[in-house]
Amino acid sequence: MIPASPGVLTFLHWSIVITFVYSGVLACYAAMMGILAVIEAGFRRNQDHAEDYESVLESAHSIPVSIIAPSYNEELMAVPVLKSLLGQAYPTTEVIAVDDGSTDGTLAAMIKEFDLEPRQVFYRASLATKPVLMVYRSRTDPRLTVVSKENGGKADALNCGINFARYRYLCCVDGDTMFTPDAVLKAMTMISRDPARIVGAASFFGISLTPETIGEPEYDGPTTNDHLLGDFQLLDMMRAFVDYRAAWSKLECMMCVSGGYGMWRRDVVIEVGGFSPNFTCEDIEMTFRVHEHMLRTKRPYRIISLPNLIAQTEGPQKIPQLVSQRARWQRVTMETIWEYRRMFLRPTYRTVGMLGVPYYTLFECFAPLFQVASVVTLALAFVYGVLGWQSYLAFLGMMAFGTALPTTLAVSLHDRGYRDFRVRDLIRMLLLGPLDLFLYRPILMWAGVVGVWEFMRGDKRWNKFERNARPRAAAPVGA
Repeated sequence: MIPASPGVLTFLHWSIVITFVYSGVLACYAAMMGILAVIEAGFRRNQDHAEDYESVLESAHSIPVSIIAPSYNEELMAVPVLKSLLGQAYPTTEVIAVDDGSTDGTLAAMIKEFDLEPRQVFYRASLATKPVLMVYRSRTDPRLTVVSKENGGKADALNCGINFARYRYLCCVDGDTMFTPDAVLKAMTMISRDPARIVGAASFFGISLTPETIGEPEYDGPTTNDHLLGDFQLLDMMRAFVDYRAAWSKLECMMCVSGGYGMWRRDVVIEVGGFSPNFTCEDIEMTFRVHEHMLRTKRPYRIISLPNLIAQTEGPQKIPQLVSQRARWQRVTMETIWEYRRMFLRPTYRTVGMLGVPYYTLFECFAPLFQVASVVTLALAFVYGVLGWQSYLAFLGMMAFGTALPTTLAVSLHDRGYRDFRVRDLIRMLLLGPLDLFLYRPILMWAGVVGVWEFMRGDKRWNKFERNARPRAAAPVGA
């Protein structure tokens, strides 16, 4: 051990105190979220089992949905994704695919597969976008419209799709996400219970290195990836949706309708000005903006999150790709919190201002800084003899146990409700829980630091990662 001066010892003492206080507050938040997640999961499970989905499918009064699927250089995934969207088991849908100025064969693949022909189509330019180059309709499926436009980013492409949308509710998706046939049905059945108030809805989607397998004839339910990085990402999403977002939904402050799959009421989206191209990503900012607008104007509303696994999206297969993606997520979170800082601890904004925004500020924006400080402090405390090796190992064991609890809870709640993962996959996920602290969290911590640095530099790049290698061609998706 290295002898330490009194000044160093004082610094380490207070650093350890601050670290423990921060970790303790976060643990209290996590415990509260866990309790609320159990309550919400039980309610949603009973609701799902009692729901008469057949009546919704057969009803002539089901609320129609416009599905908007923007894509940029998605030559590999564009066709399978559109087939999964056209294969939705729901009475009335239209699919609007927006090619955002792709430079590869994305548009050509859609033209060939769906027998597209140019059409003159009337649409209302409710939202300003980059110029539309051409509009196509499918000869084989009249529900499909493909819009070719100049490149303007995902938010701009979504706004373009909204201009063409005819129906009251919008299902906004990513161009690399594959959907189960009941993806729209499950969300819209819940929305139909209270369409006057529910303006937004999210649902759990998994991470897969090859998401198009969800549409293969032999697909019989979700599985793990048999790839450490892919499975850690799957667990991350499961914790986010089954634990935390379910709890936020219960508290009426669900703060992020993800861009991979999100339901929005069209009139509200247009009222707040559409998706903003001024942020790195569009999803979390839109959610904050709707909260702020509805609470400021004192109108009743709800934004909900559902626990159903309704899709698979492609996750990065390599660590540098994951760091780039998560740095982008960190960046947009900080951009959004800074933009809506006026909501912080303001009773006018109810639980959004008193719980949601403070949580994102303390445990999302500042998390990388506290995490780095914690690691450095504990390492120095060990080197200078402030902590013995027994205490150090005990603390690491406690942290590993603490990080494994949300994983165990999420896996248990999901399995109790849906029984869709095989036993070996459940065992694998539970075993990975304690390893999350040592193998996955350091990557996220570094990504957070990179994201903070990029935010300070004003970086707004998307940093799209290359598609993972496929062992075989994508199979067609049946309706």
